[in-house]
Amino acid sequence: MQALLQPALAYQALLEEVAKICLSCGRNPKEVKILPVVKYATIPQIANLLTDKTIKYVAESRLQDSLKKWQSAELKPYKVKKFFIGRLQKNKAAKVLKYFDLICSLDSLDLAQFVNAKAKEQNKIANCLVQVKLTDKATQGGVSLEEASALVETILSTYPNIKLKGLMAIAPQTSENIIEQKFLAVKKLFDKYFRSSDILSLGMSEDYKIAIKSGSNLVRIGSKIFENSEE
Repeated sequence: MQALLQPALAYQALLEEVAKICLSCGRNPKEVKILPVVKYATIPQIANLLTDKTIKYVAESRLQDSLKKWQSAELKPYKVKKFFIGRLQKNKAAKVLKYFDLICSLDSLDLAQFVNAKAKEQNKIANCLVQVKLTDKATQGGVSLEEASALVETILSTYPNIKLKGLMAIAPQTSENIIEQKFLAVKKLFDKYFRSSDILSLGMSEDYKIAIKSGSNLVRIGSKIFENSEE
């Protein structure tokens, strides 16, 4: 029984740590939220996590696995918002729009045009983040920092069925100093186009401390919550 309590307890411990980091760099802890990434978590682990009623949203990156999990009897009672953080493929865009509350990985005009059209077909507004690419990985999505401004401006002015809510980025595997420089560059871009109440999602389990110090207000945490949990 103790093991099943771990995800919820790990989340609470993480909240306390995030608050300390915020205070250490002069930020209000209320400004920074944690987005639990549940893509590798089991159904019992997620159910345990959501016994914490303060959790309002979770992140997934694999459409079919996500649908299977959230249609299970164990998770159906939990009414949390779901953010899609995976690379968005056109053939899955309609379903992602239908089942997810926020798409965090919009990264091209072509994709934006497609999402806008699908959102119009569904008679809805697609809440999205633009993903900025900070790495050289070919398998990783995102628009380059140099091209991000043009993408944001075009989406804001051209696609009425997309509501841009902010930016997301994944740090490269490099020194803390370089990660901080890249995060601060994304923060500068965020400040140019968005309000402080919008979403700047920087930082994961390995680099969330740097991200918070760099201005992130939504850190995506998975392994730190679930890695020690058992069913």
